[in-house]
Amino acid sequence: NLGSSLEAEPTLGVNDNDAIDLRLLSTLIWHTGDTVWHEGKDAAGNTFKMSMPDIYALELNTVIACISDQYTLAGILSPKNAEGKVDPDRKVMVFVKCDVLPVIP
Repeated sequence: NLGSSLEAEPTLGVNDNDAIDLRLLSTLIWHTGDTVWHEGKDAAGNTFKMSMPDIYALELNTVIACISDQYTLAGILSPKNAEGKVDPDRKVMVFVKCDVLPVIP
């Protein structure tokens, strides 16, 4: 699956309704190109290429404690550069804000 996905599972604190335990799984996945694994000719002389897609993913899988109506740093990711190595000059910072909303029946 390419694109982005987000899974969040909040749990209210037992003694404090302002405390929230949050399980968070955030994923960004994209296709960066194709790598040719084999080139050849079949019995009829036709040329062919066997290639596989190159996939790049950034994933944050964490459990954090949040206070209602406040921002919390969930994690920091280091994306790779064009050569496929971690780029120390680039960071993706993930913040979350949890709010406890009243439910009116």
